[in-house]
Amino acid sequence: MIALSAVRHALPAILLCALFLSPLPSNARAAEPTASVPLPTTGPIPNGRGEVRREEMSVIVPIPTPRPPAKTEPQKRPPARKPGRMPAKEVACRRALTKLGVSYSEHKPIAEAAGCAIAHPLEIERLSAKIALQPKATLNCAMALTLARFFTDTTPPLTRRHLKQPITAVRHASAYVCRSRAGTRKLSEHAYGNAFDIMSFTLADGTELDVAKKPNSKSGSARFLDAFRTAACGPFKTVLGPGANADHANHFHLDLAQRRNDSLYCK
Repeated sequence: MIALSAVRHALPAILLCALFLSPLPSNARAAEPTASVPLPTTGPIPNGRGEVRREEMSVIVPIPTPRPPAKTEPQKRPPARKPGRMPAKEVACRRALTKLGVSYSEHKPIAEAAGCAIAHPLEIERLSAKIALQPKATLNCAMALTLARFFTDTTPPLTRRHLKQPITAVRHASAYVCRSRAGTRKLSEHAYGNAFDIMSFTLADGTELDVAKKPNSKSGSARFLDAFRTAACGPFKTVLGPGANADHANHFHLDLAQRRNDSLYCK
């Protein structure tokens, strides 16, 4: 009886021990610690977010189809300007030339890339009814008028005194020429039709008086050339000729260059 009673009292403890000692089912087992995996000794260091494969980073972007060029309407050029009215001073200058008997024709405006220009050029054939130009000369009107007045008013008394006969023609080397001054980059007065180079004078008897070949200083021809050169300084702002420099050894250079205080340069 005592033994049976002892068994009854020990039975709960025996069952409890058996419960703990029996194996657990696989799905109830505690997770076993995983074995350590050796790390590679070389290779890229992963970032905190993990590496991304290049294949995953590559994104194929389709090339857009080019748009057809936009259709543009042809640009309409503005209508050509009608030539403006000639300035009053140019009109007055031409009237004065006509009164003096100057033979001239209008020349188209001159405007060259180098800066040479004459807004209202003229082509002069004769300085008066009695004096021809050889060859024709392209000049601005102011220069043409100064020449015409000089040969109409100033020259005749000189020819009567020293040559005993009138001048019938003037041969020139240059009038309008697009060029710079000798030895400089500054444009010459010739570039504006504002200068005139006289090579010789033809007299009524056919004699040609060459500026470069100055005759005996006591002759009437020599005195005329000197008197002409002196008289020209004033009506013309610049007068150069033989003896001034090598560039003017064979002609008279006359121009209307404007200087400070309206000064003259005659040499």
